Amino acid sequence: MSIDKKVAIVGLGYVGLPLLRLLTKKKIACFGFDIDQKKINSLKKGISYISDVGNKDLTILKKNNLFNMSEIKNVSKVNYIIICLPTPLTKNNQPDMSIIINAFNKLKKYIKKNQTIILESTVYPGATRKIFSKYLSAKFNLGKNIFLGYSSERISPGQSDIRKFKYFLENTPKVISGINEKSLNKIYQLYNKIFQTVYKAKSLEIAEMSKLVENSYRSVNIGLANELKTICYKLKIDVNHVITTAGTKPFGFNRFYPGPGVGGHCIPIDPMFFKWIAKGKGIDSKFISLARSTNLNITKWVINQIFKEAPKIKNKKHKKKILLIGLAYKENVNDTRESPSIKIYKSLIKYNNTIDYNDSKIPKIRILNKTLFSTPLNKLKKYDYVIIGTAHDDLKKNLILKNSKKIFDTRGFFKEVDSKKIIKI
Repeated sequence: MSIDKKVAIVGLGYVGLPLLRLLTKKKIACFGFDIDQKKINSLKKGISYISDVGNKDLTILKKNNLFNMSEIKNVSKVNYIIICLPTPLTKNNQPDMSIIINAFNKLKKYIKKNQTIILESTVYPGATRKIFSKYLSAKFNLGKNIFLGYSSERISPGQSDIRKFKYFLENTPKVISGINEKSLNKIYQLYNKIFQTVYKAKSLEIAEMSKLVENSYRSVNIGLANELKTICYKLKIDVNHVITTAGTKPFGFNRFYPGPGVGGHCIPIDPMFFKWIAKGKGIDSKFISLARSTNLNITKWVINQIFKEAPKIKNKKHKKKILLIGLAYKENVNDTRESPSIKIYKSLIKYNNTIDYNDSKIPKIRILNKTLFSTPLNKLKKYDYVIIGTAHDDLKKNLILKNSKKIFDTRGFFKEVDSKKIIKI
């Protein structure tokens, strides 16, 4: 049974596109908007650019309801406007709200009475109020004939397979908040039809802050795991086995495993929002800062261990052939934002080595003004070294182990395997 509501999704990236699909699946009329015409063209052809949304998943979308931002006037046709746009950092590591502000400036002239605006982007506490309230209050009676709210996205890229993972978009509890009770109720009326569980936060700022806390929690614990990695390496103890063993405790401990660094939009960036807002109040967020520096520096540490274990890689006289397996920032996604594997690639290529990559999620990529194509694993034998940068679920351990000469495992991919071929870092 269809729901008598119409929704516009502004921003069809890693958050907006899965949400657009879910709304459509729930028989809600949807309009999708994005500034990137290539994305719109791709969606209309039924080709997905996000690993969590397959081409088959796009068949339910109505192609005539997908628009470039130049056609943003169509937001006047909807009851709800949901904004799902990126919030990067400036060069000074401060929150950059310009993408949201620019989009709002384009659409605000088409806003009409009784619409509800929901921000899903990660922002600092107070941002929703600051960006939208002044204009909406001047043109409407905010909270009475125009409604405003914030809902934090909880997308977990690479974990959309319901056969393997417990939580996915639809059954992950959804946090919502409103500028007043009427706004909150308006958002609840929609989201309660979409998500299995909806949690009403006490204020916009609590909801905004909760998102930063979630990602800062992960950042701090990943930072601890990465620091443990360097200590255990010196002690010649396998850190992955240590964490697995500690994880048998049924309470008071969550498992976070180390890697070659952190990537994506959340962990490297969102804690800086936390740090920025704290600094504005004269508070030094020491844990946040230390975790971020630890997670960034672990990539340099991994690269240095590779050079120590294989010094010829750094000697330009010895041109080595290296295969870097996995360019995505984490397993089972095609997202390379802030990817530590890209940083490893750039460090190794400086020394005139031949660096190829394999990634089943990324058939081609442009790095350092050069287009690269994924190399099939049936050519493993020609490489002097193999580096596991990201371990997608479809990687075949036996194939890699059998055909590789020397393997640097930065992900614990071979944690159950003991072989002289494998150097675990």
